[in-house]
Amino acid sequence: MTADSVVHNLAGAIFYGPLMSLLLLALLGFTPLKFSEKVVKRTVALGQSIGFFAGMLVAFHMVREFLLRGTVNPIPVLHYHFFSFGHHVVELGLQLDFLNIWFVVMATILSNIVGVFSQHYLHRDAGFYRFFFLIVLFLNGVLVVFMASDFQGLFIGWELVGITSALLISFFTIRRETIDNALHAFWAYRVCDIGLLCGAALLAAYLPDDSFGLGVHVKRPLPGDLFYFVPFLFLFSAMGKSAQYPYSSWLPRAMEGPTSSSAIFYGGLSIHAGVYLLLRLRLQYDVPESMLWATGIVGAVSCIYGVLLSQVQSDVKSALAYASLSQVGIMFVEISLGWYYIATIHCIGHAFLRTYQILKCSSIIHQFVAFEDAHQFDAERARAGIVPVLVPPGVLNRTFSFAFDMALRAASGRSVLVLMLERVSLRLQALEEAWLGLLTRSGRNKPREGTQS
Repeated sequence: MTADSVVHNLAGAIFYGPLMSLLLLALLGFTPLKFSEKVVKRTVALGQSIGFFAGMLVAFHMVREFLLRGTVNPIPVLHYHFFSFGHHVVELGLQLDFLNIWFVVMATILSNIVGVFSQHYLHRDAGFYRFFFLIVLFLNGVLVVFMASDFQGLFIGWELVGITSALLISFFTIRRETIDNALHAFWAYRVCDIGLLCGAALLAAYLPDDSFGLGVHVKRPLPGDLFYFVPFLFLFSAMGKSAQYPYSSWLPRAMEGPTSSSAIFYGGLSIHAGVYLLLRLRLQYDVPESMLWATGIVGAVSCIYGVLLSQVQSDVKSALAYASLSQVGIMFVEISLGWYYIATIHCIGHAFLRTYQILKCSSIIHQFVAFEDAHQFDAERARAGIVPVLVPPGVLNRTFSFAFDMALRAASGRSVLVLMLERVSLRLQALEEAWLGLLTRSGRNKPREGTQS
């Protein structure tokens, strides 16, 4: 067996390991074994461990190739044909290159950490099996997003990530708030997915043979009809998935789910999917300068918005959610400036840090002897900072009042854009039902062939 065939087999194991766990868990759902925590844990650990070790070995091979030759060729993993119509073909292609291998390794490491944490966190919980099934489904979706060889395949994983996110937000179905917050996040996902769906379909129609491997060294120009339209569609989609302003209202509501799912979704992987989408777009195609300005402005506004609201939250998870929002905003600015390597390193480092912080936030209060000591510690730290020295107290007080007012509006209201599109969707649904009802009645009233009127 040659070295290339070994590497190809390892690259396939990254995807097929978690997929095997997903299929085994699906089969366990039809048997009484799904109530055995030991069986569920070992099934999940087997697939995640295979993906992790295979990813580390492939990453080591790619680093070695880069140091020796200065370039790394994409490694094909999967090519599956769904269907075709006319001259259009819908396929799922997966591959590994020198960009997505680091995101794949990040996903496998964080999924193993969250899996081990969840084994104890959800011990004897009634939804133990359901939680791990959704987590493994999410990992498969994330791997499809990161390993996809084109934007059509990326959209498939994008949808898996969205549906598992909504289902895990509503994990504790006893409380009505979890259902409402899950629906709010789901509506935000539905709205932003329009951009990726339309953009991927347009690229598939105009550039049917294009793949990410072709744009590693030389950026390809977009067709004239798509030069402005597609980049802004992808920016619109990335804003929603990464909770950038004005989509930010769903992010703190998503913390209603279990702590472990909040860590891997909104601290580690899901919130950075928009960053990865923009990285892929900028590395693959030439984009208009206006889109770069728009990306930078969105990131800067979201960063300031997240910093202000994170300072006035009354619970740790919401504060960390807005802190994640601000850091992702900085990544948007870095991408707009062309700092691809900095944005990638920032993204991976932030994912590990925020996952650790969210996993730890459940027990952070035990670090202090009493709740008053925590407030005293925060007050002393604030007085020791450089901000009170540079900013007058009056400006600080007005900024705090402004941030507190924005936090109340974000907590009590829903996104105006999401509400507007929700109303439009309901109107369209009502019109569709009325039109179908009219057609049905006219069909029933029409005399059948061969009968006398």
